[in-house]
Amino acid sequence: MLKGNEQTLQAAFAYVDEHWDELLEELKTICSYRSVNTDKGGIQGTVDFITKKMEQLDIEVHRYDVQNGNPFLMGYKKGESDKTLLFYNHYDVVTEGALERWISPPYEPQIRDGRIWARGISDNKGPLLARIHAYQALRAVTKTLPISVKFFSEGDEEALSTSLKKYIRENTAEFSDIVRADAIIWENSRNDEMNRPWASFGVGGEVGIELSVKSISEDAHARMGVILPNSAWRLVWALAALKDENEKILVEHFYDQVAPTTESDREVLEAFPYEEELIKNRYGIDHFVLNKTGYDLKERMYTQPSLTICGIDAGEVANGMRGVVPCFSRAKLSCRLMMNQKAEEIAELIKAHLHNKGFDDIEVKITDCVSPVRTPSDISLRKSLEEAAAIVYDKPLVIELAQQGAGPAMLFRKACPGVPIVGIGPGSTASAHHAPNENLYLEHYKKAVKMTIALMFTF
Repeated sequence: MLKGNEQTLQAAFAYVDEHWDELLEELKTICSYRSVNTDKGGIQGTVDFITKKMEQLDIEVHRYDVQNGNPFLMGYKKGESDKTLLFYNHYDVVTEGALERWISPPYEPQIRDGRIWARGISDNKGPLLARIHAYQALRAVTKTLPISVKFFSEGDEEALSTSLKKYIRENTAEFSDIVRADAIIWENSRNDEMNRPWASFGVGGEVGIELSVKSISEDAHARMGVILPNSAWRLVWALAALKDENEKILVEHFYDQVAPTTESDREVLEAFPYEEELIKNRYGIDHFVLNKTGYDLKERMYTQPSLTICGIDAGEVANGMRGVVPCFSRAKLSCRLMMNQKAEEIAELIKAHLHNKGFDDIEVKITDCVSPVRTPSDISLRKSLEEAAAIVYDKPLVIELAQQGAGPAMLFRKACPGVPIVGIGPGSTASAHHAPNENLYLEHYKKAVKMTIALMFTF
């Protein structure tokens, strides 16, 4: 695929190297906007920056506004071929959290220790700009693109893509036309502890759940615990009814639709490198759940759903420990889904299970509902990605069955049935997504830009 294009490719790579400082300044600029989905000033600043940047590069830009929501942008540039790659990203970020936990201010990007530090630099503004920078470099050295490209950016992915979902409900056919492509390159992937680049052949699914219960009208002294119903105990008993100590989820029919591991899946998992000792050291443990290791550990990670308690709140302990019978208790849970589980069906199964176990006093609120998407790993796009990675990296591309985080990929799969969706990008296992001190290695960013350039030829 690269025959006759080597000179153009090397010239584009040289452009990235020669204009490196300029590219970094733009990274700093885009991350200086506080584009939390409810911060209208930060959202508008980011939208204006992306729009202006694409217009400067002669990319045709369309802005799609959503009433009471955040806009999404679509940039388009026709190439020599009608074959089209769509790059999906989001420009919103999660909140910064406790500022005292940041080494440097989250919206004042800084470069140190070979990384750039800022909220959103890896999730997902860095990957967003990496795709545009790749196009910029290629445009600078040649007049035509080998393929057509689309740049899709939405503004509330971190808030369940509510604006995008609303737009799709009201403009289903139009959305299918907007995002029609031969393949979708998803928001990001990662470089691992050994600096191996990954390609994630799918996007995870999730059901977010909040359980709450009110047992008495107000907190009472702990001495009353012998006669008053305790909301904390009630919540604990409800949680215990969902999963046993052997890690089995007890919800009836929960596992019915989980897709079996295929021979292709097994081949990917066998080849997938997982640095167990490094991971255990990072989290300060000497074994994984159920003492899984080797292939069994990887198969559990990538083919088995999970139900995780993310947090429990009872007795307002954040305001100080008190000897009380708490009147109100709540818990946040995350249920990670596997193919072919459907998020809405799993949510209903969990509600029915609690009802059948006699927990009608527990209020169940579904906060997130995203079904997983998987792309077969034995498709021609894989070869294109491996060829592009081989041009840039000194280590072969690692194939991941699917990224473990959830995202709105199913919205695009429904709009374009069968379209391959694969994530690549500059993130790393140390990028601290959603945490304080989010960061991105500069070398990972540069290589991601160059791999994207190469992919426009190998695709």
